[in-house]
Amino acid sequence: MGCRISIDGQIGKGDAETLRAVFEEIGYPTEYTPVGRRICLNSAGGSLLEGLAMADLIAEWNYGTAVPDGASCESACSIVFLAGRFNNPEAGGAFSVDRVMHPRARVGFHAPSLLLGERSYSRQEVDKAYAIALDSMAGILRHRAESLTSIPDSLFLDLLGTPPFEMTYVETVGQAARWQIAVVPVALPSGGVPEALSHACWHADSGLLDYSLTEYGSPSVLEFSFEELTDEALRASSSREFRYEGSAQCELGIFASGGFNDYSAVNYVGVAQYTGGATDQDVSGTVYAYMLYPPEQRIDTLPILRPGEDLRASGFFRAARGAPGGDAPTGGLTSCRLTQTNAQVINVNEFVNLRAAPGLRAPIVGQLRLAERVQVPDIGLLLPVRGAPRGPTCVSICDGLSRSPSDVGLKDSAEGCIAENMLWYQVISSSGVTGYVSRYFLTD
Repeated sequence: MGCRISIDGQIGKGDAETLRAVFEEIGYPTEYTPVGRRICLNSAGGSLLEGLAMADLIAEWNYGTAVPDGASCESACSIVFLAGRFNNPEAGGAFSVDRVMHPRARVGFHAPSLLLGERSYSRQEVDKAYAIALDSMAGILRHRAESLTSIPDSLFLDLLGTPPFEMTYVETVGQAARWQIAVVPVALPSGGVPEALSHACWHADSGLLDYSLTEYGSPSVLEFSFEELTDEALRASSSREFRYEGSAQCELGIFASGGFNDYSAVNYVGVAQYTGGATDQDVSGTVYAYMLYPPEQRIDTLPILRPGEDLRASGFFRAARGAPGGDAPTGGLTSCRLTQTNAQVINVNEFVNLRAAPGLRAPIVGQLRLAERVQVPDIGLLLPVRGAPRGPTCVSICDGLSRSPSDVGLKDSAEGCIAENMLWYQVISSSGVTGYVSRYFLTD
């Protein structure tokens, strides 16, 4: 599940200070992927006030959360779980939700109890217990406001409406997507490509806007045209019959590996972007493999991606070639250089920094958001990172790949150079700011 820390058992007094000590010993996470900087949880709950203090710390230190195979996270633990987040070092402080659960895990919510035993109580004792319960709910609202933790209104209302002796569990794909809880590791479906891509569009949208996909019947199946289709990646655009007035468009990028990260099994596998119609702006959200399944499907029935398996093994990308519109250009990386002057930002959860010169240590002059379109004045001018001896070598590798695009060794080396941020482009942002960004964060 990509965890570095584990929390097991009842949550009690002093646990928040113990967690703070662990954070101070390990230090602030700087990885470019949430994998490896998560906290695995397995707890039936305990002290809500202590759980809130732990949630505050997780938000402060920007750690993700996970509930692994066979584990449960209930009651106070679920509040700790919701605090999970990830901030890319290039995001300039911006963060995104990072809370994941295994398909065979259990995450449950309920309202705080009054903590009254089996005896008669005075009015004063009942009032005091009631005040403590209300204060607990106020603590959740405070955490949501001050730490900016994404607790959708629908989830908070379900939590508040579930008696202390009951539990509301995350059980369906639609619930998980709406509440921005990722389910991993899940294999891609083996077929039904238009339906799967439609599910991804609708699920990402329901998470952004917090609405139910099944309240008014099943969401429509969209028609897609493919801009790119390889053994491990696709880019597709829907017909303009999406969202409010049915005049918006959903653009999807789905990657099995190498496109967004090399840890796709327990990370997101793509991005959905919405343009036109009543959106009045470009809006984007991340896509996990489970989101390609119907909203009513139970998460404990999702196919699990086993260790050593590849997302490509599902045959999803092969099935896409047989889908209507599945005749897009095929093939893997044949050149480090972009082929169009109009490029798109990828490989970040929210933002990437625009630099004054090639290199991650250069001054920041702006930010580029996920899926933003930028102009590349000279696609032939691929610049090495400033001051890195390996930079010029990477440029030479890319020149060799352009001459011999079928050379597997050169392809692997070039992909390594791109992933290591050795190659940079000068770009102009949509707001007109000129700067430099790593090739790793750009695609045609």
